[in-house]
Amino acid sequence: MASSLPSEIDILVVGSGPTGLTAANLAATYGASVLIVDRNPAPLDLPRAVVIDDEGCRTVAAAGLGDPLKAIIRPADGARYFDEHGHVVGEVGPGPEEFGWRKRNYFHQPELEAVLRRGLLAHDQATLADGVEVLRFLQDPDGVTVDVTVGAETRNIRAKVMIAADGAHSPTRQALGFEFPGEAYAQDWIVLDLAHDPDDEAVSKFFCDPARPWVSIATPFGGRRYEFMLLPGETREDMLRPATLTRLLAPVRPLPPEDITRAVVYRFEARVAAHWGSGRVWLAGDAAHLTPPFAGQGMNAGLRDAHNLAWKAVRVAKHLSAPKILESYEAERREPARAMVRLAVAMGEVVMPVGPDKALLRNALMFGLQRFPEARDYIFGMRFKPRPAYSDGLFIGLDNADAPPASLVGTMPPNPAVATPTGTDRFDHLLGDGFALVAQDADSRAWLAAADLEAWPGSPKPIALSDDAGYADKQSFRPLRAHRDEIILLRPDRYVLGSFRPTDADQFLAEFKSLLAN
Repeated sequence: MASSLPSEIDILVVGSGPTGLTAANLAATYGASVLIVDRNPAPLDLPRAVVIDDEGCRTVAAAGLGDPLKAIIRPADGARYFDEHGHVVGEVGPGPEEFGWRKRNYFHQPELEAVLRRGLLAHDQATLADGVEVLRFLQDPDGVTVDVTVGAETRNIRAKVMIAADGAHSPTRQALGFEFPGEAYAQDWIVLDLAHDPDDEAVSKFFCDPARPWVSIATPFGGRRYEFMLLPGETREDMLRPATLTRLLAPVRPLPPEDITRAVVYRFEARVAAHWGSGRVWLAGDAAHLTPPFAGQGMNAGLRDAHNLAWKAVRVAKHLSAPKILESYEAERREPARAMVRLAVAMGEVVMPVGPDKALLRNALMFGLQRFPEARDYIFGMRFKPRPAYSDGLFIGLDNADAPPASLVGTMPPNPAVATPTGTDRFDHLLGDGFALVAQDADSRAWLAAADLEAWPGSPKPIALSDDAGYADKQSFRPLRAHRDEIILLRPDRYVLGSFRPTDADQFLAEFKSLLAN
């Protein structure tokens, strides 16, 4: 094993969970040589995360794995909320698919990791090594020197950039000396993953009973996840006894032992690292932030990290940008990650209200919302979930007073079906892997056709949309029309870097070059 490890690599990824594997896949897609290592001798064959959202699906698809992802997910049909009497107090459907995927999709984490592993190994310049532990690392202006152990052997690896997706107890974060402030919830929760469940409805169900809140979430392959809050005085050992589990599930289903895939007690935590990295070493996923599960955003936040960081790391590794560009990763991702933590904490207040007074107030609010469908769908559809948008970072004109009122700069645009001369195609598929310039009107298309895009950093792919491009999916396409008389520049992570009119192209190009040189 040790002899098969490369001694020099563009990107070293530590940790082969979904965040690390996604970062490695994206880096390889962008042309970097990649090594991903994990201390575990083999992938964990246990369900952990069970929900991947539309942004997460879009990220995995950006690595060329959209089709195998579709084969293993089960699109969710919505969510339903019950009070302590079993009455439905709130319900929402699946919602629009503005990013090309359902807002929530159920999956089995070992299956997702298998898809990501197969995708990574399809790249000639990628190496995946299990049973490899990082001992120490030392960075200098030109790279990172990493000592690893493989069994009894020690190897030295030289990387241009190191991405540490090594989990909540991240040794990398500890070695960097970064604090991990936050809090653990006082309540522990039992998490039960069961097979052959009689409830086959693709709906997440929240039973908001102050006596004992619990959650029921669909999973693929005929299974279901149940989560029950432990009460004061209950111990982990007692609650995981077969008799206790059978009693908890008695109102729902019988519990033959062979149907238990996993039973574990978790204490949910909400934390954000004081710093996410420095120089050429950066944290991602649970190593940088921990999110309670109530909004289903823990793993998904890690996938957003991977998409944001991978393309920047590759530019640094290829000497196309200075390492300082990596600082924009934390500048962009920190506040959205904190917002997701706050969202999950707020959702937890709904699911597990403390005391009958809070439960009564919550129930009254939920019942009252049924009279106002728009407000009801806003709340239960989690439309208050922060939009994929950045307020700082690698953008041009983020605070431009002359920008269109509905400017997409700094945001992730929709992924509509787009009318093309040969039929329809998804916007993301048209964009390709790297930067892209999108034109929508005649003047912009003419400029794009004549432009020397080899002179632009990243050689953006030209996308000339016809006047009727939006007819295939008018609702999802509409936000793009805010820039109908401009060219928009998209980053590899599908965020709009900036927009400009043809007459301003030279000035925009100069700013773009300066931004990426950093």
